[in-house]
Amino acid sequence: MKIMRGYGVYLFSISLLWAFWLQLSAGPRGSSTLKEESPWFLTAELALRSSDYTILDTRSSVQRWKHKIPGSKVISWEELSRTDVPHKGELLELKFVRKKINDLGIKENQYILVLGDGASGWGEEGRIVWSLREAGFYNSYWLEGGYSAFEKELQKKSNIQERNESNFDKANYKRISSAITKEEILKGLSTKQFQFLDTREPREFSGATPYGESRGGHIPGAKSLFYQELFDSKGNIRSKSEVELYLKQIGIQKNKPIVAYCTGGVRSAFVVGILRTYGYNAYNYAGSMWEWSHDPKLPLETNH
Repeated sequence: MKIMRGYGVYLFSISLLWAFWLQLSAGPRGSSTLKEESPWFLTAELALRSSDYTILDTRSSVQRWKHKIPGSKVISWEELSRTDVPHKGELLELKFVRKKINDLGIKENQYILVLGDGASGWGEEGRIVWSLREAGFYNSYWLEGGYSAFEKELQKKSNIQERNESNFDKANYKRISSAITKEEILKGLSTKQFQFLDTREPREFSGATPYGESRGGHIPGAKSLFYQELFDSKGNIRSKSEVELYLKQIGIQKNKPIVAYCTGGVRSAFVVGILRTYGYNAYNYAGSMWEWSHDPKLPLETNH
């Protein structure tokens, strides 16, 4: 793969993504919409309209062995995260995240496509994109449909007409952090400042602790939204209208900030990427239940 070179190619890719965002943004929107943030995931057809990209491969080792991608860089979400208790799952200091990515030969202004396992994974691609954007790699996107979509698009790529460059102003995108801390959540609990989405399995929401939580349960008032509910039967991410309807049915409003969490901030980062792409003001609690459940003073609810 070639690494993005030249401002012209940069403008091309950004204008392409802006066109995609405008399509997503059509219609009435709530007061917390994110009109100036680029999408977090792209279809293979859209993503590969430029040939100048870097692949970050976060698939399982088995899938990487079966389907090798020449020139790709390999990384896992754990490499960018803390491992010390009770901070396991939290993002490393941003300077260390940037160094790890720079050490792979990737610069902040490059066009990065993150390839994950899709519906068969844990949302690692979403966690990687979230981590990259927090560290300043704003041209990072995960590729919807994973390797199969990537391979199919490469096969027909020669038939796709390249779009002309446009004079899109890159300053139209605000650099917004989508991270939230335990302390910020605690301040907002009493005032009900946030809506909470528990993106774990229903059994975890109800109190099971299969992945190392110190205590079982969920943050008070949280709604259960298992992250795989956002995939359709073909393993693609559900449309904006489908996701909006689903959230409305479980009582999530679009005009109020959303905090998503899971066990260690992986599945929740994936959900946050989808929600922010669709115009929701969503934040990822990276420490998630590994951190929250470790402190006996922090409240938890259980459903038995």
